[in-house]
Amino acid sequence: MRVEGWFALALRIVGMVQLIAGLLTLLDSLMLKLGYFDLPGTQPSYYLIYGTVQVVVGLYLIRWAPFLVELAYPRGDEDEVGAEDEVEQNRVR
Repeated sequence: MRVEGWFALALRIVGMVQLIAGLLTLLDSLMLKLGYFDLPGTQPSYYLIYGTVQVVVGLYLIRWAPFLVELAYPRGDEDEVGAEDEVEQNRVR
């Protein structure tokens, strides 16, 4: 597997971890709101916002991993260099 494949896999794994952590945080928010436990000075809205952000980041990393890989490892540069070499070889012939 190439570096790009490993990077995409790592992004998806981190995205899955964020998604699971976000769902657990949302569950904590619900449990805090229903009174199953009480943390002094903590509002359920904090857990709700934090969990929502985690879920969104997790889904983004899972869904858009190929786009982020393309940003990190652009293929256009390699293709352009290869095309320039090919044009130069055709001129020499």
